[in-house]
Amino acid sequence: MTSKGQESSSDSTAGMDYIIRYSLNEFQRGSIVTRFETPPDKREVFGVLERYGISSTQVSEYSVSPARGVQQALTPVHQDIVEAQPSEDTSPPPLDRRKRKSGCGWVAVAIVVIAFVTPAVTAERSYTTGQSLAPSASRNLSFGERYDFCDAQLRYIAVSDENYWDEAPGFFEDRVSNNPIHPANLSFLVGCMSD
Repeated sequence: MTSKGQESSSDSTAGMDYIIRYSLNEFQRGSIVTRFETPPDKREVFGVLERYGISSTQVSEYSVSPARGVQQALTPVHQDIVEAQPSEDTSPPPLDRRKRKSGCGWVAVAIVVIAFVTPAVTAERSYTTGQSLAPSASRNLSFGERYDFCDAQLRYIAVSDENYWDEAPGFFEDRVSNNPIHPANLSFLVGCMSD
């Protein structure tokens, strides 16, 4: 093509390929690759766009940049021309889609663990009760037998405590409960299972 955007019949290798990127509105964007002998001006760009049915009144913005293609790779380039052209390697690196996003899941787990462990550690009365109910004969039992013994004692004390108080203990109370995930139950079992 010539500088007017017309096809050149003499030599199709003369000139340089340019990419014309244009925006019609926020959502419609496009690009055209065409050849000019010299860098095109605004009139030449709009002439090429109008040839393809895009009115200059529709174009909200456009840009023109040299196309790096096979034709330019085959033509010899003088060193002083290469130094004068700015490098176009300033494109941002591709996004790494494999990067995992850190969420608040670990924070939530840590809060739940702390909320459970703190009352269990401070349940001194349950721990002492568990220690006192572990008879010296139970030290010769296997881990499973000893756990069954301590769990049976825990259930018995939990039922009798609830009958005495007419209510189940709260989460932060230092009394064993029928609730299997109560912090005082953990404290009781640790005391009962310890040597």
